[in-house]
Amino acid sequence: MRLSTLVIGFSCVLGLSLQTLQAEVTEIMIALPDADASQTGRLFVVFTKDTRREPRLSISDSPAPRDASPFFAVDVENWDGSTIEFQPDAGFPIQSVMELGSGTWQVQALLDVNQVLSDLDSPGNYYSTPQSIEVGSGSQELSFNLSERVPEEMLPEDTDLLKFVRIRSDLLSEFYDQDMYLRASVLLPPAYEQGSGDSYPVLFHVAGLNGRYTRSQRLMNDSEFMEYWLDDSTPPAVIVFLDGESPYGDSYQMNSAVSGPYTDANFTELFPYLAEQFPIDDIPTSRFVTGCSTGGWVSMALQILYPDYFNGAYSLSPDSPSFRAFQLVNLYDDDNAFVSASGMQRPSARSTNGDPRFSIADEVRLEAVMGRGGSYVNSGAQWGAWNAVYGQPDENGDPIPVWNQATGEINPAVANSWRPWDLEIYVKENWSRMGSDLTGKLQFWMGDMDNYYLTNGLRFLEESLNLMEAPAANAQFNWLPYHGHCGFGTQVHYIDVLNDMAVRAAAR
Repeated sequence: MRLSTLVIGFSCVLGLSLQTLQAEVTEIMIALPDADASQTGRLFVVFTKDTRREPRLSISDSPAPRDASPFFAVDVENWDGSTIEFQPDAGFPIQSVMELGSGTWQVQALLDVNQVLSDLDSPGNYYSTPQSIEVGSGSQELSFNLSERVPEEMLPEDTDLLKFVRIRSDLLSEFYDQDMYLRASVLLPPAYEQGSGDSYPVLFHVAGLNGRYTRSQRLMNDSEFMEYWLDDSTPPAVIVFLDGESPYGDSYQMNSAVSGPYTDANFTELFPYLAEQFPIDDIPTSRFVTGCSTGGWVSMALQILYPDYFNGAYSLSPDSPSFRAFQLVNLYDDDNAFVSASGMQRPSARSTNGDPRFSIADEVRLEAVMGRGGSYVNSGAQWGAWNAVYGQPDENGDPIPVWNQATGEINPAVANSWRPWDLEIYVKENWSRMGSDLTGKLQFWMGDMDNYYLTNGLRFLEESLNLMEAPAANAQFNWLPYHGHCGFGTQVHYIDVLNDMAVRAAAR
């Protein structure tokens, strides 16, 4: 095959602590594997001092400026292999390569062309081999050849207990006008014998942000869980691990005007397929849902929005169910997401001792560099995913941002359009219709020092649920003092959930 090259040059001054040296990066060579195919995507150049893994895998490691790997990015559209000049439209945590500090850096280039999956390590993306450069030793010439490509997706090999599934979704394929797939892994009870006709309650497990269906493999190495799962006295069940990936980051398994009909695709395509292929007792009293963080919100939302479809939700450290406390932002009353009414920068994360780790502004700036068009709503990361799930599409189909990414100024009209996703409001407005199907089905675990300030939103929901009557909500809230985000251990995350689920399924 014929190779074309992309030469990208930028001239910069490297700011050093004691002196200023002229450093000139003259060429970045990018080879196209197929000169007849134009490429559209976002091009990254990444620097890191961490030698434990490739720089391209560190892009979104930390929004904290002092801990982040510097990277720069620009969109390329219908690139035909001709020479272009690399002029990044944004960088994080620094705006220019001239701000790089001295020392030894690992450097790598990446071209993200996969618009179906948001992960930068998705199939089809191009990248170079890492290089090592010394900043502070004079002029530098970098030459990157995007000779490597992330291989096409292959399902892991099945085992006796763990099976992997990938099916085409007609609903999502129609929405995106291209082939779209749903993925899952299925953990079977050890007592199940194929052809026996036995069926078991099913627990749908939803991951944290952008968690993949392959995470079930890690559970197989959890000795505490496997001892429980293989014990003859353990109530048998099937666990289905759902996939979080979508073009806009985590789909939250919802029907979204921006990211597509994921709930409908699950309910009408994936779940019926799984019930046909595996020993799932496919009735409402035998269906349960759980997860932590993103999965905590999804499990809570699925149970609330579809109260007669599931028989219980086990929600751990969920994203906020109330937009009165969207982390530390009140979307309805605040004017600015980045700065509080008292003029303080709002943190987005903290240690369990209360020490802030990074700000909302930091996190949004990082996502803006990651996102197509330099927009945080296209980042595939946390704030981008929330905008995609809750938001309405603009003329290009992308979510209209709820606040200005440069200033943090909240758009009240957009915030008001998010109200249907405010689960606290939804419960209060719809209890007379759904209360009888929801009572006793919600269980929550939350640390009172949640690392992402999610405690307040859940307390608002607790207060509202406690006021519900005819019937009472009978929701269970487990507050853990001095505890942070998730991390409740195997006993709570799986064993307690599965034991309670068995009791509820048997009581039908």
